[in-house]
Amino acid sequence: MQANPEMQRKLDAVNVLAYAFFHVDAAGEVQQFCQPHPIACPHDDSASGGSFAAFARLDNRYHSLQKIVSIGGADSQSSLDNALNHPEAVVRSAVSLIQAYHLDGIDLDFEPDAFFNPGQGERYAQLVATLRRALGGQAFISIEVPGDWETLRSIDCPAATRCRDNLALIAANGYVSLMGYEYHGPYSPATVTGNDSNLYSDPDEPLLPRFYHGSDDQAVRYLTFRSVPSGKILLGFPAYFVSYGAVEALPGSHGLYQPFDRSRTAAYDVGSKGEGTYRTAQRLLIGGQLSATYAYSTSLKQWISYDDPDSVAAKADYVMTKHLAGLMMWEIGEDVPLDGRQSLLASAHRALFGSDP
Repeated sequence: MQANPEMQRKLDAVNVLAYAFFHVDAAGEVQQFCQPHPIACPHDDSASGGSFAAFARLDNRYHSLQKIVSIGGADSQSSLDNALNHPEAVVRSAVSLIQAYHLDGIDLDFEPDAFFNPGQGERYAQLVATLRRALGGQAFISIEVPGDWETLRSIDCPAATRCRDNLALIAANGYVSLMGYEYHGPYSPATVTGNDSNLYSDPDEPLLPRFYHGSDDQAVRYLTFRSVPSGKILLGFPAYFVSYGAVEALPGSHGLYQPFDRSRTAAYDVGSKGEGTYRTAQRLLIGGQLSATYAYSTSLKQWISYDDPDSVAAKADYVMTKHLAGLMMWEIGEDVPLDGRQSLLASAHRALFGSDP
């Protein structure tokens, strides 16, 4: 990023940047760089100082960039369990890391394999409250949550126990960042294509076994029903697409809600089969048959779901209409250049602030 002018311009259009991901070990320690890799310590100015040291020195031209560490990520069941079993160690090591590198806060992105277990939601709220006390009132604190209400409900209302206000308690000490994506994908148990990041629920979705029915709006409604203030909700959107292979589209369907073959789903540029960056999507769309925020290639039989500038603008309008806290993007490096007509970040900025970034 230090030698990437395009990335530097993107930093001028955001106010919080997260370094993803740290993990929590069995003793509750947030993995650190300094002891095993002293060259990555914050005061090392060499070119080989390490990505985290470089991250700690980043800024934008307005000097408004908050830099935070993010803990967890996909498949972070062990980090979640370790953190909740050893909250004192988590807080101590996280605060030490943040203070050593002069950072601005923390994001907890614990993504369990299934639902939160009884008692974990309450301990999660206590962990966030302890972080707030340790970091002070000005620090940025957020948690990431998925869009399916079943997982959200498990934080407040695990099976066979009475409901508590854990999400609301967390929101009293930080933001609740909604990962408004992964509603459907080629890795989902459903047998037909579906939108990855739909803002609203579609009344025409098929009533098929294992086909999940969800949307950003549905998740926001659930969070506010559980007493999370709208002004503490961040709405996330993806800068990547999901792809389905061997889709035989019925006339008029453009491939939506049609059967596919996982074995014939292509791999792209993010290292996972059936996923690619938004940059790659823009190259693929030339000559494709476009409808809303999905596209179908009749020749390749490939169907993709993605966000475009119009859908991101609609989500920004939703944020303002519902008085949400803002937008979150996963992730900034997958977008096209900021000055391009198809930039997702630029579209979000225009919709939120009324001007080009």
